Amino acid sequence: MSGIRSVACTPRVELREGWQFATAAAGSTPDRRQDWNWQPASVPGTAASALRDAGQWTWDDPRTLDAEDFWWRLHLVESGAATLGFDGIATLADVWLDGKPLLGSDNMFVAHRVAVELNGNHELLIRCRALAPELAIRRPRPRWRVPMLREQQLRWFRTSLLGRTPGWSPPCPPIGPWRPVWIEKGAPTVGEPTLDIGVEGDNGIVDVVLESGDGIESAILIFERDEQRVVSGLERHDGRWLGRLIVNDPVLWWPHTHGEPALYRAWLELVVAGVAVRLDLGQRGFRTIRIDRDAGDFRIMVNGVDVFCRGACWTPLDAVSLNAPAEAYESAVDQVRDAGMNMLRVAGPTVYEADAFYEAMDRAGILLWQDLMFANMDYPEDPGFVAGVVAEVEQQLARLKPHACLALVCGNSEGEQQAAMGSAPRERWSP
Repeated sequence: MSGIRSVACTPRVELREGWQFATAAAGSTPDRRQDWNWQPASVPGTAASALRDAGQWTWDDPRTLDAEDFWWRLHLVESGAATLGFDGIATLADVWLDGKPLLGSDNMFVAHRVAVELNGNHELLIRCRALAPELAIRRPRPRWRVPMLREQQLRWFRTSLLGRTPGWSPPCPPIGPWRPVWIEKGAPTVGEPTLDIGVEGDNGIVDVVLESGDGIESAILIFERDEQRVVSGLERHDGRWLGRLIVNDPVLWWPHTHGEPALYRAWLELVVAGVAVRLDLGQRGFRTIRIDRDAGDFRIMVNGVDVFCRGACWTPLDAVSLNAPAEAYESAVDQVRDAGMNMLRVAGPTVYEADAFYEAMDRAGILLWQDLMFANMDYPEDPGFVAGVVAEVEQQLARLKPHACLALVCGNSEGEQQAAMGSAPRERWSP
């Protein structure tokens, strides 16, 4: 889901062109797809954005999108071993390749990748099932009701509240491949790298773990800023490559109100089966973040200095498609900086943002308050639901934790408030 990713020896290519979409009644099956009205669609995108682009949906449309099935298809011409990636499909999704099931997903915030063997012409088919029939199924009651929601059963589904909160957000719930779909040619040879970046005394510390196959022959980690370049080799242990890089007296990253948001360019240089591969790790910064709750206070300290945080809650730049070009994120975050703010909160009723947003926050020196995507509701604790949440949170934290802007992560938005507003006894919702 991010710029840190697995690689083969060929680049990742987003599958943006040639998509079509169609609508169907709830409960539709792929054997009827030739009967439907297929129209061009942009991916990444949503059902609402596809209908909008086709002139078939406006803000005032009373259409209940959650009551319909939506389909996307792509004619794919490729051969050989490859990996297909789906960085996010909302919400109850099934994917077929040439009529054979490829994957199923019930969490719009989880990315999937599937190894495939291609041999020419292929049809990639995605179905996003209607949520309304699932919401109508009787399930155990929550401990409190949420006045802002018509559908209390939404608590059982890992999807955004955007479009499902009358009076708070436009009536366009996210449905469809809202994050990129991509292909990587060749068998995967390098797994997902993880970075832990910190400061110990006068040194910047970077610990890297690189999951790998058998093809890697050497690996080095490089951090560079201006004339300073620091290089550290990785060593193989139990099928993984591990390394630690130390930057003496690093230039620290600061929120723009307190200093320069200094960043280092970072990358891995690998030799994979005799081929040199550069794996870009983005721009990374060194800083310490501490949350001080002594004496009932709540203070954020950056590099040992108290920071008075002032800012706003962020909302998607396009509430319909949930996507925007990188330059739009750059412009919006720069306006936040120029307005004198130094913190933005990505709130739980919305979505985890695109990589371009977090990268713009790093560059602009804006601190990030990141909610996990939970809000208002009494979420279930059954094992299946919890397993999906664990996968979601692990993926998102691995993606977000290398960003210098990340100040804190919280687990819910207004859960206690909604319970109290609904007159639920305190002992029912407060541990």
